[in-house]
Amino acid sequence: MLYLLVITICLIIFTIGPLLFKRLGLVDIPDGQRKQHSGSIPLSGGFCILMALGVSVFLADYLEVTDTSRPSTLILASFFALPVFLIGLIDDIKPRPPLIRLIIQIISCWGFILTTDIYVRDLGDLLGFGNIYLGELGIPITIFMVVGITNATNMFDGFDGIVGSVAFWAWTCLSLIALTSSAYSLTFIPSIVFAIYFFFSTGIFGKRVKMFLGDSGALTIGFIASLQLVVLTQGEQALFSPVCALYLVLLPLIDALTTFISRLKAGKPIYKNDRRHFHFILYDSGVSKAVVILIISGMSMLATALCLYGHFSQTPEYIMFYGFLTIWFFYFLFLNERTFEN
Repeated sequence: MLYLLVITICLIIFTIGPLLFKRLGLVDIPDGQRKQHSGSIPLSGGFCILMALGVSVFLADYLEVTDTSRPSTLILASFFALPVFLIGLIDDIKPRPPLIRLIIQIISCWGFILTTDIYVRDLGDLLGFGNIYLGELGIPITIFMVVGITNATNMFDGFDGIVGSVAFWAWTCLSLIALTSSAYSLTFIPSIVFAIYFFFSTGIFGKRVKMFLGDSGALTIGFIASLQLVVLTQGEQALFSPVCALYLVLLPLIDALTTFISRLKAGKPIYKNDRRHFHFILYDSGVSKAVVILIISGMSMLATALCLYGHFSQTPEYIMFYGFLTIWFFYFLFLNERTFEN
C-alpha cells in the first residue's frame, strides 16, 4: 500500500513540476557546447526529487512502516538539502562563484551532523592493518566527503538520465542489502523515486513533462545520497561497510578525481567546466547519447554488483579498497590518453 502511494505521489509531483517550472521560466537553454539538447527544458528535477522523497518518507514515518529512526534521518537530509538545492537553482538561473556553493554545502552538512550526531567515526579496515578510527576528526572529514561527493555528482551530470540511473542503481543496491532489515523502506522509497525520475528525464512520458536536474538537482541528489551513505555505514545499526559505499558512487567519484588531475595538468582551474568527462569523450567520438547513457547505466549496475558481492561474500575491506583504487587507475589511464590527445 505504501509503495503504491509513493508511486502515485511521484507521478503527481513529476507531472506538475515541469509545467510549473516552465511557467516560471526556470528552463535550461542549449548553448551549443556542454548543453546540446533541443528546445528549453524545465530544471525541475531537483525540486521534484526533493518533494517526492520528503513527502514519501514522511508518510512512511507517519504510518510507522519501520521501527527505526533512519526514516527521520532521510527527512533531515532532505531538509538540510534545501539550501543546497536553492543555491543550485540560483546558479542555474545566473551562475554564482563556486565558493558560495561550497560554503552553503559545508554549513548544511555541519547542520545535519550537529542535529543527528552522525558522522564518519570508523573508516573500516581499508589498508589491511585494522580499522581506522577517526574520533572527532571524523566531523571535518565527513564534511569533506559529503561536499566532495555532492560536487562530483554535479560534475557527472553531463546528459539527462546519467545521474538518475547512477542513483537508481545505488539505491537498488541498498534496498537489496537492507531487504531483511527495518531500514528497507528508507532504501526502497528512493529507488522508486529515481526510477520514475529516470523515465521523466528521458522524455518517455512525453516532452511536456520532460525535465533536467540542473545544478540544483544534481547537487541535491549528491548531498542526500552522501549523507545517507554516512548514516548507513556508521554506528551499531550500520548496514554495510564504508568501503562498499565507494562502489555506489564509483563513477562520479573516479570521474571527478580524474578530471581534476587532467585540468591541473592542463593548467586550468579545477572548477571550470569542460568536456574532459567519460560521457563527453564517448559522445564526441561518435557514440550516440542514448548508447552513452546505456553504457553509464551498465557500468553503474556492474559497480552495484561488485558492492553486493563484496558485502554478501564478506570480502576483506582492504581488498575492496585496493580494488577501487585499481579501477580508478585504469579509468584514469583511459581518460588521460584521450583528454590530452585533444
